[in-house]
Amino acid sequence: MLSCKEVATRASALIDGELGMWDSFQMRLHLAMCKGCERFIGQMRTTRDLTETLFTSDAPGEADDDRISAILSQLHQGKQEGG
Repeated sequence: MLSCKEVATRASALIDGELGMWDSFQMRLHLAMCKGCERFIGQMRTTRDLTETLFTSDAPGEADDDRISAILSQLHQGKQEGG
């Protein structure tokens, strides 16, 4: 099984879908057993989503605020459901 350090090193590749099937399986197996790494990956995904939201729009505005609020709401809801 991968160590937490190996998971942290490969986290971006997992989130970006750049891992092969075996590496992805090993990462997901570790995440199923390690809640700390699972939270870390979740935080990285949230950071990526928020960054994409901010940098993909031409002019920041109310629509961006709504998208950011939706992402943060989903994150908060996942925490309440035990995710």
